[in-house]
Amino acid sequence: MQISAILSDYDGTLSPTSFFNSDDKTVRIPNYHSQRKLDRILWEISSKRTIAIVSTKDFNFLHGRTRFAKILSCMMSIETILQHIGSATCYKNRCVQKSMLNVDFKILSKNSKKLESIIDMVSLKFKDLTISRKLTFRRNLLAGVTIDWRHLDDWHSIKKKIERNVLRISNEINYSSEYPLFVQRYSSHPFVDIFSTMCSKGMAYDNIRKIIHNSKDNKFKNKNILYLGDSENDNPAFRKADLSIGVKSDERLNPKLDCQYLIDFSQLPNFLINLSKNNFNFSEKLLE
Repeated sequence: MQISAILSDYDGTLSPTSFFNSDDKTVRIPNYHSQRKLDRILWEISSKRTIAIVSTKDFNFLHGRTRFAKILSCMMSIETILQHIGSATCYKNRCVQKSMLNVDFKILSKNSKKLESIIDMVSLKFKDLTISRKLTFRRNLLAGVTIDWRHLDDWHSIKKKIERNVLRISNEINYSSEYPLFVQRYSSHPFVDIFSTMCSKGMAYDNIRKIIHNSKDNKFKNKNILYLGDSENDNPAFRKADLSIGVKSDERLNPKLDCQYLIDFSQLPNFLINLSKNNFNFSEKLLE
């Protein structure tokens, strides 16, 4: 099986969840195996294959961390960004080639007010949570919110309480709404995501595959796609991918993944190096 494109989650896959809090703007992909940086490996691969990021994060978060990626699917398909790959830095986002909202702007605009209300209510209920806003590239419209408690020592014990209250608040605001919000929960991860519209990484996968298929580079049309992920929200993309590999980066987490293979984060750099050396022809031996 020859891989023509690599689609990957970011948080928890290319950067372990235990390495940073959701508002940490300074952390980059860490070093592993003989001081090789994973991002350097991905830069090398990006000259040979299309790399796309499929994330719950927004462009502001992903941009500086994933300049090796040609395509960014932000907020689980709500917005797709095509960017020029040149260097690890970009002045005033000039690398953005095209940005596409995959949902009606009026819906996002209306539901952004609901998200602000949720932020206000959760902030009053819980004083020690991290709440991150997810904004669209154009117009900086609020399209998603992450309520995060990974920085707390007792994050396991308070998970049910926080999620129960967040769902109650969301349901109250969503009551009889024509355009309901979408809540993404996780079995073991210490955060919950709320988006202004229905979205999924399966939808993101379909959008990216269409972009690749319609590209001028006929060499890789309709070829095999590798998907990398670490949580339940990656399952819709795992099920669509030609090759799916789950990445385990935190022993505290035990999500149920619908992937074909599972590796530790420490194995990922060597696997990608070996895959590239093997002309992107996948075999199980590359995972050893």
